[in-house]
Amino acid sequence: MIVELIHNPASGTYNEHRLDALSRAFQACGAEVRFGRTERNGQFEILPDCDLVCVSGGDGALQLVVTSMARAKILKPLCVFPAGTVNLVAMELGYSDDPATFAREIMAGYLDKENSRLAAPMVTFDGQPFVACLSAGPDGQAVARHNPKLKKRFGGAAYGWSLIRLLGNWPQFRFSLALEMSDETTDHLNCSAFYVIKAHHYAGNWVLAPSARLNSRHFQVILLTRARRRDFLRFIIQIARGRDPAQLDFVQSLPAYRLTMIAKDENSRSAAFQVDGDTLATQPHEIRMTNQAVTYCLPLSG
Repeated sequence: MIVELIHNPASGTYNEHRLDALSRAFQACGAEVRFGRTERNGQFEILPDCDLVCVSGGDGALQLVVTSMARAKILKPLCVFPAGTVNLVAMELGYSDDPATFAREIMAGYLDKENSRLAAPMVTFDGQPFVACLSAGPDGQAVARHNPKLKKRFGGAAYGWSLIRLLGNWPQFRFSLALEMSDETTDHLNCSAFYVIKAHHYAGNWVLAPSARLNSRHFQVILLTRARRRDFLRFIIQIARGRDPAQLDFVQSLPAYRLTMIAKDENSRSAAFQVDGDTLATQPHEIRMTNQAVTYCLPLSG
C-alpha cells in the first residue's frame, strides 16, 4: 500500500519532526510513504500509483489538495492529519493528532472499505472547491488583517487579537443574497455578514449550524441582518454558550444548494472574504453544491 503524505512547508504550524513521526508510523503499519507538498497555485502532483492521500495540515492545506484532485478528476480516498491552525474536518471525522494512533486507525479504516468511507458532496465558490466554511463580515476582515508572525506563535488566538483591533474601526457591509432552497424556491435576502457552513464546527470547537455535516447534500447559510459591534458580540456570546445563533432576532439559518451574492455598495465590494481560514483574493459570486464528492477514509479504532 502506498500513502502519499502531503504537507505545506510554508505553513506556520509546519513541524518537520511530527511529519517524520507520521511517516515512520505509517511505515510501521506496513505502508510505503511518498512525500508531496502543497503549492499555492494548486499545481502539485498527486501520484497516480498511490492508494491513499494523507494531508498533514489544516483545512487550508486540505482545500488545496481537494482542488487539485478535483481538477485532475482523481478519486482516491483522503485523510487529514490535524497539523494546522484550524482543523475542522479532522475534528468532525475524529482523526487523532497522535501520529502513531492516527496511522494505525487510518490503516485499519482503509482496509474496511464498506464501513470506513464517507462521501462528502463537494461545494464550490465560482467553481473552486472548499471543505469547511466561507464567510464575509467582521471575521473575514480579521482573517485578512491578522499578523502571520502572531499566527505562527499563538495559532488561532491571532485571529481573536485581529478581531479586537477591529473595534476601533468597525466594518459595516451590505450584501444581497439569492438562496436556492431544497424545494426549488429562491429566497432573496439582505444582510450585513454571512457564513456558508459545510462542516459541523467553525473556528475550533464553535458550532454555528448544529445540523451541518460534511456528508450533507446542502450547505447551511447563517446570515446576520445587522452586524453592529453589540450585535456581533451577542452573536459570539450565543455561540460560546453552545446555543444556536439562529435564536437571535437578527440571525437566520437556512439550508441551500446554491447562493449568489452581490455587494451593494463600494465599501462592501472591498470586504474581505475568508475560505477555510485563508483570505480570498477576490470576492466570490456563486456558491453551489456539485455532483462531485470527496471520499474520506475514516479512522477505525481497534
